[in-house]
Amino acid sequence: MTARRSHTKKAGARAPGSGAAAPALRARLHAHASRPLTQVDAIRLKAGLTGWFGSDQWPRYLAADGIAYGEAAWPQQWPSASLAERMALLAADEPDPLTVWQNADTVYADAPMCDMVTAAAQTFPRQHVRRDEFLAPIGVLLFAKPVPSAAFEWSRPDQPPVSAITWASCDNGINAFTWIRQQPGAYEINGVTVQLTALYPHLAYIVPWDAPADAGTHGVSMLRALSALARQPLTCEDSPKIHQSVRAVARSAKIRQESFRRIALRRPEAAAHELSAARAAAEGRTLAGHWVRGHWRDHYYASVDEHRPIWIEGFPRGDFTRPVPARDRLLVARGDRAA
Repeated sequence: MTARRSHTKKAGARAPGSGAAAPALRARLHAHASRPLTQVDAIRLKAGLTGWFGSDQWPRYLAADGIAYGEAAWPQQWPSASLAERMALLAADEPDPLTVWQNADTVYADAPMCDMVTAAAQTFPRQHVRRDEFLAPIGVLLFAKPVPSAAFEWSRPDQPPVSAITWASCDNGINAFTWIRQQPGAYEINGVTVQLTALYPHLAYIVPWDAPADAGTHGVSMLRALSALARQPLTCEDSPKIHQSVRAVARSAKIRQESFRRIALRRPEAAAHELSAARAAAEGRTLAGHWVRGHWRDHYYASVDEHRPIWIEGFPRGDFTRPVPARDRLLVARGDRAA
């Protein structure tokens, strides 16, 4: 992921086991990808990903699977270039990615926050993307509770959940990748063998600055929603100490203590209600007792002369003691009352 070049084309990476064959492999991948992520897991994954960005396997992956990116960046050279030539083009475009990603912020969203941002992202206002709205210019967001692939565009129903999002502020826009958790190893991508870490590139979504991003299901929408929620009183943020079991890993990857940020909800019980209400609204269901969904509202900030979204928290409404209304039933009488 380059920190300098950006293009509006979107590209998706095929996850291992996502084909029609190998249902047993897909089941194992789902089970592995669905496991909760602890803060220790987050440090290990970020360290592995940082090292991978600094190796020749990242440009090798882009050369093998980054067709949309490559053709947009080098329309004349890319189509006829060999694998080695494509890697050389990528290396010239991004000479030192390791240093860039070592300085990236590591953001860990706790489980209730994952539910909240999944619900809130679906209705995020369709506003122009700004450089200053994100948590950091470049970063790695790791979900304590992996987010279902249905929350992201182009995903097939059988795709594993998303465990992380990486983003970088480029010259021309925001560049985001979603990642799924998998077993590290060598994978074949379009006939090229690529060594991958415990995170697999899933989908890319790139939006130019000052252009409106579609609301709803994509990585940039998730990042915008989380960044907006993190600046409001309903959330809290801290920099927890890196656990002693991964301090050596963190030092080796040059992960700074202050760059590890944890974001949580002050009222975590609201997250499950928001997610349930979002699903009910999508299915057209409203019960007698229900949670009124939170929503975004444009708020004018005179200091910057701009309208920016703020989150209005949801609340319970109705009688939660009433049973779910019964559906129409067909009663069939058999014999007389005495019998």
